[in-house]
Amino acid sequence: MKLFLLFRAQSAVFGKKDFQQLAIIRRMVRDLHVPIEIIGHPTVREADGLAMSSRNVRLSPEQRQDAPMIDRSLRAAADLASAGEKRAEPLLAVVRQHVSESSEFRIDYLALVDAETLEAVAEVRRPAILAVAGFYGEVRLIDHVEIL
Repeated sequence: MKLFLLFRAQSAVFGKKDFQQLAIIRRMVRDLHVPIEIIGHPTVREADGLAMSSRNVRLSPEQRQDAPMIDRSLRAAADLASAGEKRAEPLLAVVRQHVSESSEFRIDYLALVDAETLEAVAEVRRPAILAVAGFYGEVRLIDHVEIL
């Protein structure tokens, strides 16, 4: 907030990769009537779909080869949602099924949340985020997909 007020910027761009941060900043700007446009930039991905992160270089070669499974699992759930499934549990189950095929990835959290409030939802009725965080050894990775 101090930077927004100090620099009097007209806009600020934040990556959608950390959607929680983006949602909180949008809420703060709205609630405090700060005259700034908050722009969400799409997650930048490697050619194989893995969300770019400085942490990726800490993955072993085997973990790095396995890691695109995170994006594939989220995309499978998004495809199911696009086909009409709006209930949280089937969408979460698709991600769990894909992730269970990895011998190295451990889920830290998996949630379907309202895109604005970040509250868990049982059914998609407005834009939502299907988010996963997990570990390859000590390396924590996050990713998400928007469900509309």
